[in-house]
Amino acid sequence: MNNHLENISQTLGISKRRRTTFELEDMDNNQMKLSYKGKANLNTPWFGMYGDKPCALVPAELFEAVINALKNAQKENFELKLERSILQNLPIDFGDVWTVAIEEIKKANYKKEPNLDRVIAKIKKEHPNLFLDMRSLVNKE
Repeated sequence: MNNHLENISQTLGISKRRRTTFELEDMDNNQMKLSYKGKANLNTPWFGMYGDKPCALVPAELFEAVINALKNAQKENFELKLERSILQNLPIDFGDVWTVAIEEIKKANYKKEPNLDRVIAKIKKEHPNLFLDMRSLVNKE
């Protein structure tokens, strides 16, 4: 088995004894032959080769869990970035600015992640009442 697949398997805690390995071979008429070694455990990933290309077969439930974990991590990362951008601009009410920012982002329908600093700058320009004005505070003294 390929070293890369060996490392992934070990990282996942799948011992050699419990590991299922496979080989895929092309057949006639757009068919493939799957040959495997080990116990046919459909609850863990299988690791194998398709020619010289390392592959993995993953149960759909596990694949879905991985996708959901990645989506959740992406959402948390986005929220942390938005929080940082908002806080850097000294909001009077964080929740109000957050709500306006989320609506602005939804309304703009960005193809990829927006530049959050620009979004908050736009909100600050359009809704200055949502942010502290440090200049006016300094001028009062």
